[in-house]
Amino acid sequence: MKKFFLLTFVLLLAISGVTALAQDTVLDRLVEYGSSLPQGYGIIRVDDVAAAVAEREVVLLDVREIAEYEAGHIPEAFNVPIRTLGQNLALLPDLDAEIIVVCKGGARAMLAQTSLRLLGYTNVLTFAGGFDAWVGEELPTTTDPFTVEAGTAPEVDPAVLAAVDGYLSSLPEGYGLVSATNLAAELVEKPILLIDVRSDEEWAEGYIEGAQHLWINSFVANLDQLPGDKDAAIVVYCAGGWRGGIAAVFMNLLGYTNVRNLSGGLNAWKTAELPLAGVPVAEFDLPTALTEYAAGMPETFNAVRVDDLKAELDAGNELFVLDVRTGDEYAESHIEGAVNVPLNELTDHLDMLPAFDAPIVVVCGSGHRSALAMVALNLLGYSNTRSMLSGMTSWTAKEYPVVQEPAEAAAGAAPEFDPALFAAVDGFIKSIPQGYWTVKAADLSVELVENPPMLVDVRTDSEFQAGAIEGALHMPLADFMTRLGELPTDLTTAMVIYDNPTHRSTIAMSLLRMLGYENVRVLAGGVGAWEKAELPLVVPVS
Repeated sequence: MKKFFLLTFVLLLAISGVTALAQDTVLDRLVEYGSSLPQGYGIIRVDDVAAAVAEREVVLLDVREIAEYEAGHIPEAFNVPIRTLGQNLALLPDLDAEIIVVCKGGARAMLAQTSLRLLGYTNVLTFAGGFDAWVGEELPTTTDPFTVEAGTAPEVDPAVLAAVDGYLSSLPEGYGLVSATNLAAELVEKPILLIDVRSDEEWAEGYIEGAQHLWINSFVANLDQLPGDKDAAIVVYCAGGWRGGIAAVFMNLLGYTNVRNLSGGLNAWKTAELPLAGVPVAEFDLPTALTEYAAGMPETFNAVRVDDLKAELDAGNELFVLDVRTGDEYAESHIEGAVNVPLNELTDHLDMLPAFDAPIVVVCGSGHRSALAMVALNLLGYSNTRSMLSGMTSWTAKEYPVVQEPAEAAAGAAPEFDPALFAAVDGFIKSIPQGYWTVKAADLSVELVENPPMLVDVRTDSEFQAGAIEGALHMPLADFMTRLGELPTDLTTAMVIYDNPTHRSTIAMSLLRMLGYENVRVLAGGVGAWEKAELPLVVPVS
C-alpha cells in the first residue's frame, strides 16, 4: 500500500511539473510577442486588402462560421471557423506567408491573428471591417467554396498550440464580445473590472469611470498589475476593439476565465452617448471665442430696425422682448409684453430668459445698451438674440403703442455655462458704468483739439468713403477682429469707435473691452449725431 501511494505521489509530481513547464512556456511566448507587437497592430483596411489581392499573392483566411461563409465570401478566401483554427494548421501555408484574416467585422479576425502570431506566424494581418466592409465597397463576392489541400502543419511549440487551441475551441457564443449598451447596464448591476489598453495620450482624453489603465504595448511588462482572482469579471477595451482583442487573447491564455472585449471599443461607447470620466476641460480661450463670434455674425450684425420689429410683433411672431433700461425708464412706458432686466443686472437674471435658440429682441433707449446686452447674450450662447436699432426713442417717435403695465416673466433655471466664459461676460456687464462708455459729439470735438483719442470707423467701405471724421482709422466691423494688429498694444490707449447709428461700434467696443482695453468708448448717435452737431466730415484720400 505504501508503494502504491508513493508511486501515485511521484506521478502527480510529474504531471504538475509538466503543467508548470507548459504554463511557463506559454507565459514566455506571451511576453516575447507582447513585447514586440507589430506596427499598427497588424490592421489592414479594405482598400489595402483589395490592392493586396489584386497585386500580389496573399492568403485569405475566412474564420467565420460555415453558414456565414457559404452565404457569401471574398473570392479565393478559404474557410476555417475560428474555433477549429488550432486543429487545422495543416491548411495554412508556411509561417512566413502573408495571411489576411477575414471575419464579419474584424473582431474574430484579431483573435485569430493574435493566436497565429503567438504560434509563430510572422505576417498575419486582420482585415478591419471584414466582409461587411468588403461588401460595403461593392467589391466582388462569391458563394462558390474555395478549398485548399492540407499539407504538413508547421512545427510549433506544443504547449503554446495546446493553450491556443484550448482557448479558441472554447470561445463562447458572441466570441467574448460585449456591446457598449449591455456593458453600461451590467456596470449598474454588478462590479466589473475594466482594463483600458489604449496609450497614455488616449487615456488622458477620457476613459470609462473606474477603468484601470494598462497600455497594450506594455501589457506583458506589467502582468503584476492584473487581478489575482482569475475568475473575476473583466472587460478590456481600446478605441476600436483591435487592441482589446489582443488583450483578451493574452488574458485568456494567462488563465483568466471571464474576460470580454468591448465591441467597437470606446468609439462605440461614445457613439452610444455613454459617460466618460477624466475628460480634460479645455482651457477657455477668450480671444478665440470673441474672434469666432465676430466672424460668425450675419450681415445685419444681429440688428433689427424698429419698423421690422413692429411688423414681426403685429404678425404674431413669438418674440421675447427684453428691455434693459432702468426700472424707472421702463415704468414710464415700454413695448407691451417686454420684460425688464436692467443692463447691469442681466447676468444675475438669466433664469428669466427663454431657451438658447428662442428669438429674443433687446431694447433700450437708443440702441446702445441693447447692443451691449446682445453681445453678452450672443457670447453666452443665446444664438437668436438681436438688438433694436435706435431704441425706444425711435419707437415712440413713430408713435408705436406703448404700455405702462409691467410684464412678468416666470423664472426658471439658469442654463449652465463655461465658467470662464461666464466670468468674462459677467465681469463685462457688471463693469459697465453710468454713461455706458459713450461720448457725445460735442464733447468728442473738444477732446480732438485738446487731447485727441484714437478714432476708429467700423462702417463699410462705401460709408467711409462718403465721409468720415478726420484722422479715423477705417476698420470695418466685418473684419475687425482680424485686424487687431493695427491697434495700439497699449491697452490704456484712449479710443473712440463710431458707425451710424450706434450698433456696430458698440459691438466693436464690447469686444475690445473684454480683451482688456480700458479706455474705449463709442460716439453716441454715431455719424448722424456728429453731423447733427454741425461737425465736419472729410472725404478720405484713396
